[in-house]
Amino acid sequence: MKKYICIAAMSLSLLNSSCTDFLDTKPYDKITGEQTWSSEELAKSFVYSIYSDVMQKSLWLGAYGASYSCRAESATKNAMTGTLNSSYWSRDRAELFTSDDNYEWLDYGILWRIHTAMNEITESPIFSETFKKQLIGELKFLRAAHYFLFARQYGGLQIIDRVLSTEDNLQIPRSSIGETYDFIINDLKEAASVLPEVGEVERGRASSTAAYALLMRVANQAASYVDGGTVQSKYYDEVIEAGTAIGLNEEGSQLSPYYDMFRSYETAIAAQEQIMMVERLKTNSSLYNTPMQYQGLWHAGNISEYAKEHFPINVTMNFWGMDGGAWPTQDLVDDYLVTDIDGSIKYWEDASYVQTGTNVDEKMYFSQDKKRDLRFYTTILYDGCMYFNDQVRVYFRRDGNCSNSNSKINEGAIEEYGRRAGDLDNYNSSTGYAMVKYHYDHIVSLPDPGSQKMDFCFSVFRYGEAYLNMAEAYLMKGDFENAKKYMIPTMVKHGGFSVDKAREYLSNKIGNGWNDPLFEAYKRERNVEMVYECNDRYWSLLRWGMRQSGGVNNGSYANNGFIIPELVGPMRGIRISRDGQSYEFFEDNNAIGEARFSPKRYLLPINRSFCIKSGVEQNPGWE
Repeated sequence: MKKYICIAAMSLSLLNSSCTDFLDTKPYDKITGEQTWSSEELAKSFVYSIYSDVMQKSLWLGAYGASYSCRAESATKNAMTGTLNSSYWSRDRAELFTSDDNYEWLDYGILWRIHTAMNEITESPIFSETFKKQLIGELKFLRAAHYFLFARQYGGLQIIDRVLSTEDNLQIPRSSIGETYDFIINDLKEAASVLPEVGEVERGRASSTAAYALLMRVANQAASYVDGGTVQSKYYDEVIEAGTAIGLNEEGSQLSPYYDMFRSYETAIAAQEQIMMVERLKTNSSLYNTPMQYQGLWHAGNISEYAKEHFPINVTMNFWGMDGGAWPTQDLVDDYLVTDIDGSIKYWEDASYVQTGTNVDEKMYFSQDKKRDLRFYTTILYDGCMYFNDQVRVYFRRDGNCSNSNSKINEGAIEEYGRRAGDLDNYNSSTGYAMVKYHYDHIVSLPDPGSQKMDFCFSVFRYGEAYLNMAEAYLMKGDFENAKKYMIPTMVKHGGFSVDKAREYLSNKIGNGWNDPLFEAYKRERNVEMVYECNDRYWSLLRWGMRQSGGVNNGSYANNGFIIPELVGPMRGIRISRDGQSYEFFEDNNAIGEARFSPKRYLLPINRSFCIKSGVEQNPGWE
């Protein structure tokens, strides 16, 4: 039976309830249609408004550059939410989905604007051919980006490639998942063929490099969902061809210092590694629009008398945080490798320091000589580290200035603690860690977030991800040597490991099965590289799990598909003694309970009432 979708019905019913953020653009809503196409500048402004809506689309688990994508990290074991937003953001939230829920489908308004712009620009007698070529390329890129967000969630979609008229049949068949991904990839190839390279376009606009970078992300996802990730999948070849086109090399010459991209606006926008960013300028943006608001910190006046005496805070930090923030877990911290005393790279529990260290810092964190993967220090706020431009030392230990009275961190704490159990106005860590990636160091005083104006940028595509996408394609094809070749650059340039030791660490690792040593190493490397960016961890786990399930076309994943172990069970935090000499790990859940995963989650449900009205078949497992 053919599957048909009624555009009118869908556009009315499937709306996302989350807030939508927008890029900084001038108001062009008072310009008539004819005026829009009267100059290249106005036409460009029309396309800019599409960028705003596509690149910050409000979706359940993070779009391209949305601030809440950091909080959505708690869909995995990387982060824990507190109580305020746990029902929405916790890892088992998708298990609560039903086909009665309304989640966003294709935005037909955006597609209409894209296709209208394509027509008007193509037919314009006043626009230069160079201008036409670039704008059409950007619009195809935006159409592909828009489709990918929804293909990743739902699978096969309607293919709409033009402005529809009243004479068209508005019941458009839902294409297969393979047809949908092929449509996206074709758009990206066409965009890449006409767009300038990344250094030749204005910051924030699509380039041929951005098109290839997105193509690599799309094709890896397609390989698993369409073909079940077989070594013969054409999509892995698409990834490799795109990576070759943007010049990925063994030296990792396109990479920039990791710290520079995530801890300062000025260095982030200047970093050569950045392929595409979403920027927010302080002229119409504030702390509300950044991931910082989801980190959550402490109220300086509300810490215990013990903490005031032993761990004083010497700067103002009355920061408005969220109890449903994105607290990094011990599960994430464990993925950051260690350079041992002999120079070898090891999992931290296997390093000699666990036995020789005299306190928690010397066993695990190495504040002085930075023996852990350098990305750890850019990403994680941990017990005893310096913060706020090295003006404050923070302590997550029992009764520390950043411990949480509601958390297991503080079990056994003294009674003078300022915020006791049950007090929801407590924004400090629930795991023994806090997020610091995307938190700019120059901010030393945090007032009301609405009054803290600041320039900010989100990384959407960068070369670090491209290297790992290349490595993944080779890994899944069984070419382990080339997979290692493209894993090493991020380990060296971002992790701070030597080339020789990185090669030694990977030398004896082979295999692309879920628990095989090389795949385990790859999963760890991708996690520490991409954490808090576009919710990469969640979608990667689904991609790899679908590969284990054999792809959508086998028809069995919803009932007996692969259960992703990283999405099941409790998370771990760390409880450090008041004197910092000892530690123990604990298990905990988000407020909603222990995380679950059922294979039907590889695709989201389509609204039941819409299915009835349109006749569209529901995704497997949601009937």
